[in-house]
Amino acid sequence: MSFVMVAAGAFLGGVLRWALTRLLPARRGTLTANTLACLVAGIVIGSALPVLETALLVTGFCGALSTWSTLARELGELIGKRDWGGLVAYGGTTLVLGIVAVQVGLQLA
Repeated sequence: MSFVMVAAGAFLGGVLRWALTRLLPARRGTLTANTLACLVAGIVIGSALPVLETALLVTGFCGALSTWSTLARELGELIGKRDWGGLVAYGGTTLVLGIVAVQVGLQLA
C-alpha cells in the first residue's frame, strides 16, 4: 500500500512542478517548487501523520515537487557563465528559503 501512496503523491507533485516550471521563469519555478515542497514537508512532519499519509505527502508529493537535479543544473549553468554573484544569490536563497519554509511548516502544524 505504501508504494501506491508514494506513486499517487508523486503524480500530483510532479504535475504541480511541471505547471510551476511552465508558468514561471526557469529559476523562479524551481525555487517556488523547492520552497513549497519544504513548507509542505514541514507541515506534514510537524503534524505527525500516520505512515501512509506521510508516504503520500512527503515521500511522494514533496519528493516529486522538489527538483534538486534541476537546481544543480541551473547552478551549473551559472558556474559555466562564471556568474559567481548569481550562483551565490540563487544557491543561498534556495537554501535559506528551504530551511525557513520547513520551520514555518513545523510551526503551522
